[in-house]
Amino acid sequence: MRYLNPLLFLLLVILGVKLSDSVYRWLRFGPEREQVKTLRTELVDAGARMVRTRQESDSMRAVLRQADAALEHEQQALRRYDALAHDGALPPELYEQYRAELTRYNAHVAERNARLGDWQEILARNHEAVTRYNVLGDSIRDLAARMGDPYYAVPSPAEAAVERGILKPVAP
Repeated sequence: MRYLNPLLFLLLVILGVKLSDSVYRWLRFGPEREQVKTLRTELVDAGARMVRTRQESDSMRAVLRQADAALEHEQQALRRYDALAHDGALPPELYEQYRAELTRYNAHVAERNARLGDWQEILARNHEAVTRYNVLGDSIRDLAARMGDPYYAVPSPAEAAVERGILKPVAP
């Protein structure tokens, strides 16, 4: 009993110091906390945009690969006319067929190139979202470190996509 009172007093002093430190931080860093909330919302939007544009990019890349395979097949079909040419000229009955296939091939090349332009635009949007996400993440970490919380949990792009409903959460 004799040692219980000083230990209890010491415990109360430690609790009082910790509580006053927490209250001080709460009052001192109020504007910074609000700024972190705002930045976090923007970061989650940028992370979700990253995932969405990555999904679009992957889909478009699959479409481009399929178009490239079809173009390769058409190009091989056009090359067979080289073997049928005599002195660099095709027989008149094959020339019209060759021109029709060449016109169709050129139209498919133009379609593929248009898709390539779309894919490049998607990649540019993805790059913009990645840059925005990184800048916001760095800003949040800097503010959190100034507030005394250097291990603030910045959501990953996948977590942001789940939060915005773009991805479904994985069951544990």
